[in-house]
Amino acid sequence: MKKLFLFLAFAGLSLSTASAQKKIPHVYRTCNEVYNRRTEIVLPQVNGYNCYKADFHIHTTYSDGRLNPGGRVLEAWSDGLDIIAITDHYEGYRNVKKFFKVTARFNPDGQPTKYLSAFDSNSLKMDFNAIHDEAVAQRDKSGFDMLIIKGCEMARNAKTHGHFNCLFLKDLNTLYNKDLSVAFDNVHAQGGLVIHNHPAYMRGTTDKSEFHEQVYSAGKIDGVEVANGYSFYPPIVRRCIEEKLFMVGCTDEHGETARKYGMLGTYRTMTFVLAKEMTEKAIKDALLKRRTISYSAGELIGEEELLADYLNAAVECRLTKVDNEAGKRTFQLTNTTSIPYRLRRGKLIYELDPFRSVTITLGKNKESGKYIDPEFSVTNMWHVDFKHPLVTLEIDK
Repeated sequence: MKKLFLFLAFAGLSLSTASAQKKIPHVYRTCNEVYNRRTEIVLPQVNGYNCYKADFHIHTTYSDGRLNPGGRVLEAWSDGLDIIAITDHYEGYRNVKKFFKVTARFNPDGQPTKYLSAFDSNSLKMDFNAIHDEAVAQRDKSGFDMLIIKGCEMARNAKTHGHFNCLFLKDLNTLYNKDLSVAFDNVHAQGGLVIHNHPAYMRGTTDKSEFHEQVYSAGKIDGVEVANGYSFYPPIVRRCIEEKLFMVGCTDEHGETARKYGMLGTYRTMTFVLAKEMTEKAIKDALLKRRTISYSAGELIGEEELLADYLNAAVECRLTKVDNEAGKRTFQLTNTTSIPYRLRRGKLIYELDPFRSVTITLGKNKESGKYIDPEFSVTNMWHVDFKHPLVTLEIDK
């Protein structure tokens, strides 16, 4: 009997072990794969216009970036953008030169293929339009609702001429002229726009060089970067207002936005474009009519009136209590967007975080005896002369 019991116990253990072995999978997913995750950046409608998120200055592996055009599309969509322009360098392709070195030993003479340049008729040529087409193909394959604007970056001596983005182009291959001013004419002949990039780059000043004086006075510049990455150029705001130029904020991204911005917990630098719809015609019209606000690391830069309109669209101000005996009114301020705002009254600063509310109590003006309006200096907004806009919130709008 004891032997039978031992036999049955052993048999049971064997069956149990065999059963357990059958349940061991050959492949076990440690995470359910979810592709195309996106950070949604909620912005308000302002004066009947949608706020589209755009980056008009991005580089790929075809010039000196670290991601290919398809990768830039996937990255931008994940970052919450609606519009991008891939603006690889028109006169210099550093990564292509590196590729030529790698393949040199397979050439008959063992030397690298001659490095391409837009102005050398004997050098290797590339179809610049194909870079844009590659990005469009990725967008269409992924099914993203995203506008991709055809563009490039033209550059000369950074201290005298600088760098310029050219947008809304039809044929990138026909733009080049040794005279950069004439190249700008070629851009405008295609219905394109010219943006002066990082205006203090290498010069340490936003003052115009002799070349800048010439092209600005000739009306060949349409807009300027007031923010490039984490750099803000305050004097440019006045220039844009006085010369009727639009302002943009761009990443000028060469690496990966997740490393530069994600680690610091901020959205990538971008431009809020106020337009009726996301079409090239509507976006171009919005730029020319200067309906833009630049965003960089939580700071918003633009014309004072537009910033005020934006804040009133973003923040609900409700009157929740009136104490006539004490002469006080209480308001609830609700941030309906993904962007935080810092509202200041005197020494008090109210941090209005995304999708949060704060309550404030205001009394009466001692001289007039009238209730004080909910008026604030918005310290993470900037307009002309490095100043914060003073905004009165609309009550119960």
